[in-house]
Amino acid sequence: LFLCNNVRISGETFQPNCKYHCTCRDGQISCVPLCNVDLLLPGPECPFPRKVEVPKECCEQWSCDPKTDDTADFAMEGFRQEATLGAEGSDSSSNCIEQTTEWSACSTSCGMGASTRVTNKNPMCEMVKEMRLCEVRPCEKSPPPDKKGKKCLRTIKPPAAAHLEYQNCTSIQMYKPRYCGICNDGRCCTPHTTKTIQVEFRCPQGNTIQHPVMSIISCTQ
Repeated sequence: LFLCNNVRISGETFQPNCKYHCTCRDGQISCVPLCNVDLLLPGPECPFPRKVEVPKECCEQWSCDPKTDDTADFAMEGFRQEATLGAEGSDSSSNCIEQTTEWSACSTSCGMGASTRVTNKNPMCEMVKEMRLCEVRPCEKSPPPDKKGKKCLRTIKPPAAAHLEYQNCTSIQMYKPRYCGICNDGRCCTPHTTKTIQVEFRCPQGNTIQHPVMSIISCTQ
């Protein structure tokens, strides 16, 4: 592969700069970030992060700024699901090879948690960490399988739609999500196929926030 006036052979690893470690394989370049700032997006306590350069350091750091009209749109950038980026989300450079990891397992086995992935599907082709909310099952005790001979109840659907809750904020719309069930021997089923939906929450202060949320399609034992 000819890249930036250099010939790279398949299997060769190199660092184009201090921020990335790359591998040439079968005519394509894949890179992983070496800076934590590209992998670790600040949590809810820092809703409006901004990258700042540090003197004599290669990697930038996150700085938490108060909410302004200019920073509000940027704050949501890290939480956008890839489907919402559209055509403007792809890099115009032919050297940018799209890379997106699978979503991680939900951080909690019951109740609202978080799931993350790393992707470079953005205008800068930078590896960034995205987060979505997830709930595998409610923390209330799930009913065991009641059908004769049935050992596991893979999926559960509540009898009625309800609002989602997140950090004292309530979803504007009502949802009837699918949850993963349990087995007679105590094992828990886990999500197998999921999709990401955008959910708008209204908070006690009267403001609204939008978060990507995992929607379970199927579960497996």
